[in-house]
Amino acid sequence: MTANETTIDLSPQAERALARTFMGRIQWEMIIIGIGQSMLWVTTLVLTITGVVPIWLGFIVATVCMSMAYLPSHEGQHGNLSGRQDRWQWIDFFVGQISLLGLKQSHEVLRATHMKHHAHTNDPELDVDYQSGADHWWTPAAAVHRRDVKVLQTHIERDPKFAESIMRGIPIAKLLSLTQLVMVVLFPLETLLAWWLPSKIGLSYIYVYFAWEPHRPGTQTGRYADTRFWTIPLPRFLCHSMQTHVIHHMYPTIPHWDEPKAMETLRLFMIERGVPGATEIPDRVRFNPLLSRSKAV
Repeated sequence: MTANETTIDLSPQAERALARTFMGRIQWEMIIIGIGQSMLWVTTLVLTITGVVPIWLGFIVATVCMSMAYLPSHEGQHGNLSGRQDRWQWIDFFVGQISLLGLKQSHEVLRATHMKHHAHTNDPELDVDYQSGADHWWTPAAAVHRRDVKVLQTHIERDPKFAESIMRGIPIAKLLSLTQLVMVVLFPLETLLAWWLPSKIGLSYIYVYFAWEPHRPGTQTGRYADTRFWTIPLPRFLCHSMQTHVIHHMYPTIPHWDEPKAMETLRLFMIERGVPGATEIPDRVRFNPLLSRSKAV
């Protein structure tokens, strides 16, 4: 740490003041991605069924779309698409649900369960995503396809509002599953390779990068300790910049698209608070992998 860095006010009040400067805007980038990937997938599915697009190409495009499907909904779950502005709140659900069509998921159900994840991060009994805690990535990649019903039941019994959200969202998920079932009967091979299999691959990809990497075994509990900074030798957009996920757990209302800049701004605060891996955060977060400070060029 340089002499200039030691003179910076690193108080919690100063941290919160800086964090607030990144909050409150409509996140149009995620809105475009959410609607765009879903419409691209629907178009690809139709063109695959009609024979305009070969099945192998439909499979590739659909898999890419499915891998991009969750993040816009995630931002909507936190109100970050609308910037938490009252008159635009409908965007959060509308775009969030459209984004999830291919994954056959209910935005409302995922919103309710994700809030429990934030409230009980890394708690083995109450964190709905704790099944991501495994020594190897392939374990959570498989676990995402079977939710821990016991944890969900615990929250349903304890929290009536949570139970209401789950019941409100289930019909949408069932409708999407029924739609896929009908499609399987009518167009078995096309549906298998341009919908069913890509959705399975996409869910596994999403869970590994959204849940397992940021919260690997050994990560503690607490606002500044439950999420870690990590690196991967790939351009950060290929894993949705999830290396910045620690910012999200510190301040969930900072839009995902602005997290890299927020990480640059709050890096010294993160080091001061003891965030796991914070000393390796580069001074500037570029498009390339988030190399450690010692390796950055």
